[in-house]
Amino acid sequence: MNSYSKIPKYLKKIFLVSFLLTTSMLLITLIFFFRIQPQVPLFYSLARQSQHLTSKNWLFLLPALSLAISLTHLLIIKLIGQSDQLLMKLFAWTTVGVQFMFGLALFRILIIIT
Repeated sequence: MNSYSKIPKYLKKIFLVSFLLTTSMLLITLIFFFRIQPQVPLFYSLARQSQHLTSKNWLFLLPALSLAISLTHLLIIKLIGQSDQLLMKLFAWTTVGVQFMFGLALFRILIIIT
């Protein structure tokens, strides 16, 4: 295997945190999915109240986006290969930060519902 197909060791723990956040978001969504009402306020920040509610199936959008971001960033890091270590760490921690924001949004939606 060449060096471009492996993730550098200093990034493995960061991406492990990333996938743990994604997995926990998915598990929380699954747990609450069967307990909540059929309509949820996913778009609670829109101006008109008639646009706030959507089907509860849309809650899976946040974990799906989180997983897509993780996989895309992992692919980008694999393609970049051995670049500047600080830049790679910043990119990986940005991935975790974005997923944390998705997790907070999911948490807030679930708090509004319950």
